[in-house]
Amino acid sequence: MALLDTEILRSNARMVSTIGYGIWLAGYKLRDKQNLSPAVLLERHAARQPNHPALLFEGRKLTYQELNARANQYAHALERLGVQKGQVVALLMDNRIEYLVACMGANKIGVVSALINTHVVGTQLAHALKICEPSYILLGAEHTESVRDLGDALPVPAERVLMMRDGDLRAELPGSVDFDAIIDAAPAHNPEQSTKQSIHDPFVYIYTSGTTGLPKAAMMKNQRVMKAMFVFAGPVAHITPSDVVYTSGLPFYHSSGFILGYGMALVGGATCSLRRKFSASQHFDDCERDGATVFAYIGELCRYLMSSDVRPSEKRHKLRMVVGAGLRPDIWGPFVERFNIPTVREFYGATEGNVGIVNFDGKPGMLGRLMPGQVVAKAEEGTADVSRDAQTNLCTKAKPGEDGILLGQINKVNSFDGYVDKQKNAGKVLENPFGDGKNYFNTGDLVRLHDHSYVSFQDRLGDTYRWKGENVATSEVALVLTDAACIREANVYGVEVPGCDGRAGMAAVVTNGELDVPALSAHVEKSLPAYSRPLFIRVQRELQLTASFKYVKTELKAEGFDPSAVGDDPLYFWNGRSYEPLTSALHEQIVSGALRI
Repeated sequence: MALLDTEILRSNARMVSTIGYGIWLAGYKLRDKQNLSPAVLLERHAARQPNHPALLFEGRKLTYQELNARANQYAHALERLGVQKGQVVALLMDNRIEYLVACMGANKIGVVSALINTHVVGTQLAHALKICEPSYILLGAEHTESVRDLGDALPVPAERVLMMRDGDLRAELPGSVDFDAIIDAAPAHNPEQSTKQSIHDPFVYIYTSGTTGLPKAAMMKNQRVMKAMFVFAGPVAHITPSDVVYTSGLPFYHSSGFILGYGMALVGGATCSLRRKFSASQHFDDCERDGATVFAYIGELCRYLMSSDVRPSEKRHKLRMVVGAGLRPDIWGPFVERFNIPTVREFYGATEGNVGIVNFDGKPGMLGRLMPGQVVAKAEEGTADVSRDAQTNLCTKAKPGEDGILLGQINKVNSFDGYVDKQKNAGKVLENPFGDGKNYFNTGDLVRLHDHSYVSFQDRLGDTYRWKGENVATSEVALVLTDAACIREANVYGVEVPGCDGRAGMAAVVTNGELDVPALSAHVEKSLPAYSRPLFIRVQRELQLTASFKYVKTELKAEGFDPSAVGDDPLYFWNGRSYEPLTSALHEQIVSGALRI
């Protein structure tokens, strides 16, 4: 027991040491920290190691000096258009060098980049663009069609759409601006504004489904982004300039790709190896070719790698560590053994929240140990609401072995910046839940508390489920489904699929007459990104409601998509192109893993 207690103290000491670590690593004195931002850090690396490789992408290499110079040109180009500090440029582009140039260049002059999910289309895309109130939209040529299809729903006039080529690919949008030409003509010196930015200024907006409704824009200030980057690069991964961090194709519009993947490399002055999109077959080939020493992951990515064919490169790499979230305990050991991974650093974090946990011990299945101010509170069964005492209205903390909702105390060290739309914040903050006068952020995630303050992830509660590494808001999908002429009501929820991470989308629907399968299939394919399309449809005569007129989901989740469990209700399966009847034979293929989804 004494040895275990010593290890716990040592592990907690590593976690506590994250405070102030970033200032030391960047070479800043305490009085300089108010001006610390990602762009300022880039400028410092460009001055200290100008010829060191900063980015590797599709045969291209940019040094820190070259990356900084191009970001400067981008910043000056925005200034020439009259874009000012605090204004927003919405960014819709694939993972590539220009994406990072845009974010870092905007940060130099205090312009906020709103990172738009490249998979959303139609109503969702229009909503995401509208709520960030952009002065301009920076559009990669590869996504021109998605914006063109919006028509009058585009929230800015065409002359405020800045077009950027994608290699040799050029695309036109009538009335838009050829922004490449403006950047090429701009000066490459550091803008004066870069030294005048505050650590409290917003850096980017990252979208999250939160727990309800359409996507919300979470405000990520310089301070919060830098703190996370420094934690990953410092006590978690110990990144130095000799490292090569492979982003694995994790999207930059997500924290996992941008803050974890690129952020580790930026803080450590290391080289970042980019990939446009994840490829299981090319993953370790990329790692071997670029000399990757660390790569970022999400759980779904690891499952795909485990299902891929054996390649010589999976043993010939130079990897010393992988860092990410969602590695399932059942494949943790086989993953480490097959791919010869010396160290796994699993973590937990929420884009809009203030809770961060790191599994420093490499204990399979654990998010890590609770940090000071983090609490597991008992929950109302099947909901994301904390359980309160009928007389005192106070919450109860879970005990080891019990499940509960993960909460994070809101204080100066762990602030809650929340969403750009402040009205969306109210439901995420619990005021004085334990009677000590302190407020807490509600993650909406169900975890299990173990001995020695370990926690493991159990489920995403509320009206959200996680699939293909994305959070999906059930109300958002239901709204799209009921836009189909044949659907009168829709109750959307997530169901477990054997061998898959997260939960797949399923919808119980009530139809207007007969279900028009071809029309519904076409509507879903056009209106929803692949990750949020319900894989399963269940047709019911009526939907069950609770006493408070909410849809009943617990029983539906338990019955899932098993034809033998749903009675006479017709079931349908999304085969990647359209819906088809879900037979017992097809169900067996899915649950046995013979049919990959």
